[in-house]
Amino acid sequence: MIGKKLKGYRQLLKLTGVTLANLAGINQPYLSEIENEKKVPPIDTFMNLINAISQNAPVTPENSNQVLTENNFKLFKKQFVVTKGETEKEKNYNYSEDGDHDHDLTGHNTTIYTITPNVSDYSTPIAMFNVRDNENFEIELDRVLRELYLLHSNSQEEYRELFRPNLLDFEINESSADLIYYVPQIRTSLFEWWYNHILQDFVYGDKIENNNPNFNLEKELLISVSSLENDEGNFSPVSTDNSVNLSKELLDGKTITIDLRITTDKNIKLLLDGQLLSNDELTALKFTLNGIRYNRKSNNQNSYFGRKRQKLIDEGYFDDKD
Repeated sequence: MIGKKLKGYRQLLKLTGVTLANLAGINQPYLSEIENEKKVPPIDTFMNLINAISQNAPVTPENSNQVLTENNFKLFKKQFVVTKGETEKEKNYNYSEDGDHDHDLTGHNTTIYTITPNVSDYSTPIAMFNVRDNENFEIELDRVLRELYLLHSNSQEEYRELFRPNLLDFEINESSADLIYYVPQIRTSLFEWWYNHILQDFVYGDKIENNNPNFNLEKELLISVSSLENDEGNFSPVSTDNSVNLSKELLDGKTITIDLRITTDKNIKLLLDGQLLSNDELTALKFTLNGIRYNRKSNNQNSYFGRKRQKLIDEGYFDDKD
């Protein structure tokens, strides 16, 4: 189930197996084994694949309401240069009964404006609009840019060709429809939407079939994934660049020494059977460690050197922290 879903998302974005494998830091044959249900990836590899897909997935009519927000539109507007052109007297034509017409120069003054993106090497104007002297410039500019901004929210078939399947090369083969992707906040919102959408699909979508030969491994992986969900039902994106999963594969038979004091470090995430420890369970663990410390201290105090040390402490030669 897991491999087939990963392959489905890869094909949705029209990414080759080689491309996705490179983005996720694995080789293509290994990705092929995952997609064909021959291997179940460890949690780190799985999350690298999810990150790679989410970072390159585009805006669609399905996610546009969550991504193309009003706050992001304000940031979108800042990446354009508006050039003021000539102002002309608007000409109205009065037609007589015999078909002749006269110019009426009592109309409004009209100014032409040109909009050009101020991003990358994009130097081609994308729009021109006229503003009468009795119209508000900001309102007209807002109207023109909003139409461009909300282009991806249109689900009509004639607009589909404007939607690129992925964001790998949008800076090379860009069009006016791609200008939204130059806003970092839009890219962040977009990544978070896809990240949550995909993980929720894995956790709450199709269930693993009982006759699946990888049933236990896939179940263990999905338990680990579900532990990343917060109380609001969202999956907060986490970077795997600076994290290490001490799996059996990583240890590879090696013996390592761990000081259990690190379990109180805020950067340490503790799992049991693939599930993150809750705050209550972490508190119970701390009590257990303190109990071990107390027991050790008591044993030391009952030994010969322990009794000598305690006598020196009682006589004030040093305190119990030395």
